[in-house]
Amino acid sequence: MLQSTFGYTIQPHANNKTVTACNKQLCTWWHDNGEISTARMVQVGNVRQSRRYLVQVSIADASDYYDSFTYESIPRNGRGRIYSPWDPPDSDTLSDVDGISIEPSEGINMAWSQVEYSTDLDVKISTRDGSRLPGPSGVKVRPTSIPYRIRSSEDGGIIIRVPYDPNGRKFSVEFDNDLYTYRSDGLNYVSSGGTVVGIEPRNALVIFASAFLPDEMIPPIDGPDTKGTSGILYFPPGVYWMNSNRQGQTPRIGENHMLLHPNTCWVYLAPGAYVKGAIEYSAQSDFYATGHGVLSGEHYVYQANPTTHYQALKSDATSLRMWWHNNLGGGQTWYCQGPTINAPPFNTMDFHGSPDISTRISDYKQVGAFYFQTDGPQMYPNSEIHDVFYHVNDDALKTYYSNVTLARAIIWKGHNDPVIQMGWASRDVRGVTLQDLYVIHTRYIKSKMDVPSAIIGASPLYDPDPEAGRDPADPVDSTKSISMTISNLVCEGPCPALLRITPLQNYRNFVVRDVAFPDGLQVGGIGTGESIVLAAGGVELGVTISNWTVGGERVTMETSQKDSLGQLNIDMSYWGQWRVE
Repeated sequence: MLQSTFGYTIQPHANNKTVTACNKQLCTWWHDNGEISTARMVQVGNVRQSRRYLVQVSIADASDYYDSFTYESIPRNGRGRIYSPWDPPDSDTLSDVDGISIEPSEGINMAWSQVEYSTDLDVKISTRDGSRLPGPSGVKVRPTSIPYRIRSSEDGGIIIRVPYDPNGRKFSVEFDNDLYTYRSDGLNYVSSGGTVVGIEPRNALVIFASAFLPDEMIPPIDGPDTKGTSGILYFPPGVYWMNSNRQGQTPRIGENHMLLHPNTCWVYLAPGAYVKGAIEYSAQSDFYATGHGVLSGEHYVYQANPTTHYQALKSDATSLRMWWHNNLGGGQTWYCQGPTINAPPFNTMDFHGSPDISTRISDYKQVGAFYFQTDGPQMYPNSEIHDVFYHVNDDALKTYYSNVTLARAIIWKGHNDPVIQMGWASRDVRGVTLQDLYVIHTRYIKSKMDVPSAIIGASPLYDPDPEAGRDPADPVDSTKSISMTISNLVCEGPCPALLRITPLQNYRNFVVRDVAFPDGLQVGGIGTGESIVLAAGGVELGVTISNWTVGGERVTMETSQKDSLGQLNIDMSYWGQWRVE
């Protein structure tokens, strides 16, 4: 059962008046059912509102500011570590780890605000309690390699000039007086001592400035295809949630998702739409997800499994995805432009059935991914992805398929698995190009090879692969190879290893170029800065790394070794096959 509340224009705050704008130059929106709740689930018909920030937007130099609702996501969404969606909050019924440890007690949260624009903007950020924010010298906008003009406002806030960009702008605003330092003893995060492994805002704030969608990506709300079991599911501004009336009991949340009619191939989330639930397609045509609304998994427990009433029972086949298709017919393409995904309970997107599927993803944002196994979307064969923001705690970019291009991705990485994942099975992959990757945060707890603590990683065999028929005792397939080009890769903060690879096939014409770790490479007792490539009989390692700088100093073959600047520990059996230049 899908329920909703509408209304998003009037909400009193510090000045007792909220004003939004929506025209050809600027569109902002508001929810009159915003709820500030720092440690508990919000009411089902409400939207969690930032405890700290107010965001207003003006056309550049006009000084006519309009309010932009500032959302917030918190670890476990205020429900605690529970196994079943009907368990009492904080009952700790989940016996397994879920990727979250000190975050709730430290008050870690992530806020975001989004606008649509077609001209330069001034984005004004202030605090709800009226306290002054640091001046420009105490503010970082990440990625820092993309410059922004920052100035203080007279009322104690800051103003960021955002140039118009047809691809949109996505950035994190961080204040020097509100940073949390993640420390690790090599096994867990610790409150003192240990090694610094990451520095992140306690009260994160991300700004998404999106170009208006083209007309062909906005269906008419009153068109013939938006009624009943027709082709388009249209969510106007408002809040929507899923109830379940299992076996005649009182309706509960977190144990239902939307299984679309086979005729329905398009989901549209209007600006100001906030949908609490996951979406499963069954259409046999091309299918779509467009619009600048939000799809939120906040009601689901970790690894929610529909086959067990959405309890936290992990299954790679049946645990819930926010975007799902389990009956692909082949020859289909998923077009996704604009949505924001909040609080995914598991892998964000998987499509099952025919392997003949491709994707076109742009202006896609993922926030509040505090759980383990909150991957980025799959990149199927012949896919094109650009201008995305992924907050993830698992594989961000899965390079499992050929002929994939990805450009302009901003990654905020948790502590599980690498940013770029190539492993788990032997693969034949070629024609993959990843460029303009900005890794703005990482915080790996420990040095790992099975779930590589690295920017570029390849995990060992994940169970016998039914398709390849590989024996787990002999997982390497020397008849296969991976080739790829990764360029303009920037990692900010204390960075983990560049490479962690357990080879399951050859690496040929594997190029990594124009790499910058401006704040340096991890050093210290836990070893997460060391790149490792393990021995594997009968395979080649044709890897070239060029123009890689660490702390501004260029890595060469002479300074690339384990005990030097690059910290590369590549098995001697590959000597002469790889190079740093």
